[in-house]
Amino acid sequence: MKSTHQEMDTFYKKLEKKWNEQIHAHTNTRSFTLALGRALDAHVKRIRIQRRLTTRWLKHLDLPNKDEISAISVRIVDYEGKLDFLDETIYEIKQSLQKNNIQLSMVRMSCEALLSVLEMEARDTHDCKIKSLKSELLDLKQLFHSDHMKMEEKNNDKKN
Repeated sequence: MKSTHQEMDTFYKKLEKKWNEQIHAHTNTRSFTLALGRALDAHVKRIRIQRRLTTRWLKHLDLPNKDEISAISVRIVDYEGKLDFLDETIYEIKQSLQKNNIQLSMVRMSCEALLSVLEMEARDTHDCKIKSLKSELLDLKQLFHSDHMKMEEKNNDKKN
């Protein structure tokens, strides 16, 4: 099986070599090169004519030509980049906003706790002041009452 494959392989390589020699012999001449050059020039001329006709028809139909489509494509790519940047910025702002909202809620909770502590302290201070005032009032009453009693005794003594 290997020998058949090798025979076929060598046969095709020899055939390819012969064809290449024949092609090279026919194409490696001045007349072929000149003929190919004229054919390429004619082809380029036809392409230029075709492009001008296409451009005229596109202009006539008020459709964009290749250059205008290319400019629009460049704009689209630029705008996609800007849009991606804006999308990224919005995402970062949203993340920052969520973080700030969490911190704000923690500050609110701390403020509420501090407010309740301050309210309790204010009540306690108020209650202490009221008790102190009551105590002082009682002392004053007792003092006044004792002074009043002493004065009455003096008055009674003077009258007697």
